[in-house]
Amino acid sequence: HNFSTSVFYPEIRQAESEDVLLQPLLVSVWFSGAVPRHLVHSNIPIEITVSLNEEYTLFTVPVIEIASQRSGEPHSNTVLLNQHDSRSMSDDMPISFLPLPATFDHMDSYHWAELSGTIQSWLVALEDTMTPEWTWGRDAFWYAFVAANPNFPAGKWAFWDPSIPLEGQFIEEWV
Repeated sequence: HNFSTSVFYPEIRQAESEDVLLQPLLVSVWFSGAVPRHLVHSNIPIEITVSLNEEYTLFTVPVIEIASQRSGEPHSNTVLLNQHDSRSMSDDMPISFLPLPATFDHMDSYHWAELSGTIQSWLVALEDTMTPEWTWGRDAFWYAFVAANPNFPAGKWAFWDPSIPLEGQFIEEWV
């Protein structure tokens, strides 16, 4: 495996609150050299990983939008990544809750509750709980659930579908 790693520092914009917003980064990836035709049997997978220092992961999540240079149109796969699982979703598993709407307010627990409910519905609709997509969705659910219920497991908190187990590195460390 040959890989390249770079660290980027996005511009920061002051939000209306005391928070700041990380501005989008436009990153171009190009490939030097050519692959011999006899080695190419289908599409060549390219893995792109975006990670944040753990101290920021409760507040923001990177979203990757892929656009082909040839078409210039965004790819239908918008992918939410976290530093614990960088696998992307397959084309036949549409992620109905991504991208987050521009009106999503990460400081508003109602927005997080709405997102966790949407993710929960998406998870419950998946038939195979052994796929990487389901595991990724479970982890995304727990991030949103805790953001909506920061005192969990103490205090008052919303009920969740019992088919979503209290499993995964984040939630196990949280409780």
